[in-house]
Amino acid sequence: MSNKLWYKYKKGSGFVSQKEIEVAINNAEVSLNMEGLFVSEQTKILCKKLLSQEITMEEYLKLVKQKAGVTA
Repeated sequence: MSNKLWYKYKKGSGFVSQKEIEVAINNAEVSLNMEGLFVSEQTKILCKKLLSQEITMEEYLKLVKQKAGVTA
């Protein structure tokens, strides 16, 4: 995700469009794929919800930990 997009998110103004979110997630996915890592559809959906401010960072982390089987 570009620093510009992350900066806008962190400042609370949200992203300008769903297209920017899609581009950011796709760029991150391509980067991970080049490293031999892969992103599930469920993970991409959670990222979209976080970046669209549909869920908080705390909710996101809880869901990701549950998905990974982390109980602590």
